[in-house]
Amino acid sequence: MNVLIADATLSPAGLMPEGRRTLSSAEDGKPALGTIPGRWVAIVDDHDSIRSALALSFRIEGIHAETFASAEEYLAHSEATPPYCLVLDMQLPGMTGHELARFLERERPPLPPTVFISGHDDLLASLDGCFQALGRLRKPFETDALMALVKPLS
Repeated sequence: MNVLIADATLSPAGLMPEGRRTLSSAEDGKPALGTIPGRWVAIVDDHDSIRSALALSFRIEGIHAETFASAEEYLAHSEATPPYCLVLDMQLPGMTGHELARFLERERPPLPPTVFISGHDDLLASLDGCFQALGRLRKPFETDALMALVKPLS
């Protein structure tokens, strides 16, 4: 599947409400077919359309994904295990993606393999020498590029 991810409003009914939601769990709470219990990807982005599209893309690939609208929401989550990959927008309200990565690296090591995403080249360039990033993707990007980074980890 190859979908272009951009800051846009998606309108399909029931895709994803604001805030955190899992898209890889069935209505009955059981993990989606093909997912590994306890293994999950965290998507932190303030744009609902991007969270929705990425979560749906992961679900199609059989990867459990949890979404968060802010760094603070991610920090407040109560998962028993950390994600095996973090997809992190650089420009978030409140704590930025860069600040969240630093906090996790310092306070909750080790920092999960992280794919930084941003619509701004200067923000992605600001990561040089700071983090061992799994990847950096400039919005808009193809979901295939993200899956090429994340799927080998699963």
